[in-house]
Amino acid sequence: MTEYSTPTAIARAFTEAWTSHDLTTAADYVGEDVVFDGPLGHTDGKQEYMEGINRLAQIVTSMRVVAVYGDDAQALIMYELHTEQYGVLTCAKLFTILDGKIQTDRLTFDSYPMRKAQ
Repeated sequence: MTEYSTPTAIARAFTEAWTSHDLTTAADYVGEDVVFDGPLGHTDGKQEYMEGINRLAQIVTSMRVVAVYGDDAQALIMYELHTEQYGVLTCAKLFTILDGKIQTDRLTFDSYPMRKAQ
């Protein structure tokens, strides 16, 4: 894993890793006590978080970063997640980063493609 020093670089590298199915590299960016909150659920801890990322990665065909912004402690990344099942999902994640590791991940996304597929 390359060492990244800013929250925006970490958010981008993490997102690029898991969406390209490199879950080992992605896990290197995640803190042991990470907390995830999103429209479809909540997780506590690295193992549960990475299990969720792994399930999602299985349907991802590609990803395109729209924008990344941040400061010394947080990063906000917006991206288009291309999936086999739902087409394109527009996502935004707010990460908090401490000592180079993701501590929190708050996800929001346009759920219309998922609702339409059901």
